[in-house]
Amino acid sequence: MSDNLHQKIDELTMFQQIDKELGATLNFDRVLVLTIDWALRRTGAVAGMYLTLTPDSANLMPQVALGFPRGSVKYATENPMSFNTGISGRAARTRHIQVVEDVKSDPDYIEIIPDVCAEIAVPLEIRGALLGVLMIQSLATDSLNQNNIEFIKRLAARASIALDHARLYQEAESRADETASLYAASRLISSSLDREMALANATQSITTVLRVSSAIIADLRAHVQQAVVTATYRLPTARNAPDNLPPVGMIIESDVIPEFQAAVNNQRPVSIALSDKRISRGLYDFMTTCNYQSVMIAPLVVMGSAQNIIGEVLGIFIAGEGRFERTFNYDEVQLAEALSSLIASSLRQVRLYADVRELEAIKTEMIKMASHDLRNPLSNVVGYFHLLTMSLETLLTEEHRSYIEYVNRSLTTMKSLLEDLLTLERIESERGASWTQVDMTHLVEDVVTGQFGSAELKKQTLTFANPAVSLRVLGSATQLRQAVTNLVGNAIKYTPDGGKIEVRLYPQDKRLIFEVEDNGYGISKERQARLFQSFYRAHEPGTENISGTGLGLSLVKTVVERHGGAVGVESEPGKGSVFGLWLPLATALRHLLTR
Repeated sequence: MSDNLHQKIDELTMFQQIDKELGATLNFDRVLVLTIDWALRRTGAVAGMYLTLTPDSANLMPQVALGFPRGSVKYATENPMSFNTGISGRAARTRHIQVVEDVKSDPDYIEIIPDVCAEIAVPLEIRGALLGVLMIQSLATDSLNQNNIEFIKRLAARASIALDHARLYQEAESRADETASLYAASRLISSSLDREMALANATQSITTVLRVSSAIIADLRAHVQQAVVTATYRLPTARNAPDNLPPVGMIIESDVIPEFQAAVNNQRPVSIALSDKRISRGLYDFMTTCNYQSVMIAPLVVMGSAQNIIGEVLGIFIAGEGRFERTFNYDEVQLAEALSSLIASSLRQVRLYADVRELEAIKTEMIKMASHDLRNPLSNVVGYFHLLTMSLETLLTEEHRSYIEYVNRSLTTMKSLLEDLLTLERIESERGASWTQVDMTHLVEDVVTGQFGSAELKKQTLTFANPAVSLRVLGSATQLRQAVTNLVGNAIKYTPDGGKIEVRLYPQDKRLIFEVEDNGYGISKERQARLFQSFYRAHEPGTENISGTGLGLSLVKTVVERHGGAVGVESEPGKGSVFGLWLPLATALRHLLTR
């Protein structure tokens, strides 16, 4: 009893140490080495091996082996062990521990080391799922006594838990790595709106995220069942890859490659190896030409709306591996789908950007046409109309004069509209490269001085609260003068005779604040939201006969936003308005640039 007690204590101490060692690491291979090492030390066996499941869970392949001569284990990833082969295969197949004291008499025994007498194979399971098989071989039959068998069973149970923890940790690390790589790929893919650069970034991301030797992107011509190669990329570090990439512009007859059609029709990636018996002749020829061993074909799908769940297929990408044959697992297929969505979204943005640029070009041409084809004839009409009215001055009746005044106002409106359109286009087309520091204190004072005459004609009081310091911003003096002039001029225009207008300029939190306050007609809340839209005019009682094009405030908003600021308005009908804007002071910009 005393001997048994001491043995139990020793065994408990041993398992305490085992639990400590197995629990101290989350490295999968380290757990396996510790497990096999403890089994060999306790039983006195000469060799041990852990065989894990292949990705399809149909076979076994060695992962860690101790005590076997180098090159003696013939099974590997490319040559797995069937569940119907060997004592270990039988343990995996039956899910029962296999204890063989005389291996020579066992028909499933596979000799690796000469003179082996006994073998034990223990299936490792967790929550009913098979993880692999722990196999121990001994030169002595008595090493597999009942105590040792029970020890190996308990060791296998502890190892299963440790392996499951290590597996979960590896999966978490893998997910984190995948997320990081997808994030990096997303930033790279969306970093350019140039189509050629976007395609180059996309192919590079495919090879990096999916860890393949090269990638191809092709546009689809569904109406003629063709794919046109638009970009290729070969991983620079894959020096031993024999990949022979097709030239950009090459036409692939997709109708003879059913795998292309399946990927597009099902909107799901298709992966296949060159040795796969299911491969079509067309894809086999394509892969042979490219020297690919395995490929994954993924459609570039832009997801549809809630009403139309079928996405738009913009093309396909081919992730090719020429170094060795591989099977793309479920996680890699999921990564391919995520990449497909990122690339397709980027390409759609590129296409939309190109469309917008084309529309901008059309708009610019139309405005140029207005400049040349409308402004000059309009100037001629205005000039000859004035000559005509002067010649007929003595013959005109009061009714005639009212007609002439109406025509004159219309011509003036047309001329103002053309000038505002041309000014707006010029401002939008200007770039900030030639901007300089502008003294806004001097600029505003100059504008207000120039508007005194217009205010006096309406007997208005126009004042300027001069800050007495030089407030500077970085920008275009011409554009800023136009914006300030429009705001002051609008206040004069929409304030009745005898009204008051105050212009203020002051610094606030590294910003320049410019405000124009009047006691004019005011603007209702519902109209204020649209004030800065092009061609919008807020008609309030008393303003019906005030002329305008509706482009003045739109021009102000464009100028201010181009200079990194914002515009705003506070108003109440019958009580006047306060139009304001802010711009970053030049000192604040300099501070930000030097941080």
